Amino acid sequence: MTKRDLLKQDLISAGERFADTFSMPKDMVVNATLLHMVGESDIFVENFKGIISYTCNEILIKGNHTKFCVCGECLVIAYYSNEDMKISGHIKEVKVIREA
Repeated sequence: MTKRDLLKQDLISAGERFADTFSMPKDMVVNATLLHMVGESDIFVENFKGIISYTCNEILIKGNHTKFCVCGECLVIAYYSNEDMKISGHIKEVKVIREA
């Protein structure tokens, strides 16, 4: 790991500790991407940077500090805005891809 990566991790950890101490939502303090899954058919994504790739079997989303891969069948983006999106279909798994 580079010094920059270590500093970035330290800042995120400090933000998480701050959120815990003052009972604040961690997602607001560390600018985290939120994923809310409803059953196996819908996933709501908030606070993301953009969509990297989109097929009916895989949607790759750029978060603030990570990437997320939603895998499944018949996947569609039901709606999309600057703040959030809804992905529908038969969701089989969600992968978290740490950025190096």
